[in-house]
Amino acid sequence: MEVPAARELRGTGREAVLGAIDMADNRSGSLSGLTENEAREFHGIFMSSFIGFTVVAAVAHVLVWMWRPWL
Repeated sequence: MEVPAARELRGTGREAVLGAIDMADNRSGSLSGLTENEAREFHGIFMSSFIGFTVVAAVAHVLVWMWRPWL
């Protein structure tokens, strides 16, 4: 099975630009340009990362407090 070249799939010149504009118009539901599912996925990853960072920072503060209390 032969795979078509990328240029054959996306078109050339004006067709490619118009296709990109059409894709952008389909995502006009939010300011970020993300779909509902993409936004939920990003939020989940962001919250997991934020909680992980907060836990690491809290552990670091406790360890420093045990080493040299600052109050």
